[in-house]
Amino acid sequence: MGKKLAGLVVLSVFFLFLWFTWGTIPSKSAIVTIPEGSSARKAARILKDADLIASETLFLALTRVFGVSDDLKAGIYKIPSRSGILRIVHILAKGKSQYYKVTIPEGYTSAQIAELLESHKIVNGARFLEMVNDGKLEGYLFPETYVLAPNLPEETVIKIMKDQFNRNFTEEFEKRAKELKMTKAKVVTLASIIEKEAKVADERPKISAVFHNRLKKRWYLESCATVLYALGKHKKKLTYKDLDVDSPYNTYKKYGLPPGPICNPGLESIRAALYPENSKDMYFVVGSSGTHVFSRYLKDHINSKKKGKRNR
Repeated sequence: MGKKLAGLVVLSVFFLFLWFTWGTIPSKSAIVTIPEGSSARKAARILKDADLIASETLFLALTRVFGVSDDLKAGIYKIPSRSGILRIVHILAKGKSQYYKVTIPEGYTSAQIAELLESHKIVNGARFLEMVNDGKLEGYLFPETYVLAPNLPEETVIKIMKDQFNRNFTEEFEKRAKELKMTKAKVVTLASIIEKEAKVADERPKISAVFHNRLKKRWYLESCATVLYALGKHKKKLTYKDLDVDSPYNTYKKYGLPPGPICNPGLESIRAALYPENSKDMYFVVGSSGTHVFSRYLKDHINSKKKGKRNR
């Protein structure tokens, strides 16, 4: 009986070890962030809070046994489903499956997105931009914070961003676009101009109203943002020569919306394009505070411009 009892104790300890090592495993893959400068103890706490390990003590013991307690790598990791604690220790020690959290700002052009992604070694920027241009996807790469692995296929990243756009351009938006007799492409194009023109969030519906009013009256949009896009460079101040640039994106010379978006707008700019403020304003100009002053009549607009120049 003594040998049998001893055997049962050993077997119980063995199964207990297996339980702590492999038994409490994530049923599905999970993303976890280990910040820079994190100690093994802090990493253990993060993993425990994320329900990826059952025991912080066992995790710390294993990092010491394998001599990696000071070698855990900071980063964003995708922990595969059914990963035991030993595998998680190995992943963090080797830096395996390391991901990056990348925020695409609202209003970035596709060229800026390509540059940002390449700086994180996620894609080849030139190939990414070529695919975006070939697919005419300027405007449809949704600004968002993404968790991405290094060296992903460019088409994969493009699909992720386009899918995110499609999730945000809801059926409600589709219905509203039809009410306005606008195609999705026109909505996104207008939203991209609003995104570039707005100085603060609550200006978006007001700017949208001005552009909608101008389109109804068949006036030129006269958006400086579209001229800058046509020039292909940023300038603090446009000259009369700039405003004369020969481009389908020059809304000082070409009536209506330009042929496509000038950047990738965020959700609020898309919403503003679809739901403009109820206003009869026809003009806006940057005021002394740095935000825009809106006017219905030309004489008021001219006065606002003069006042803004004096104060600046």
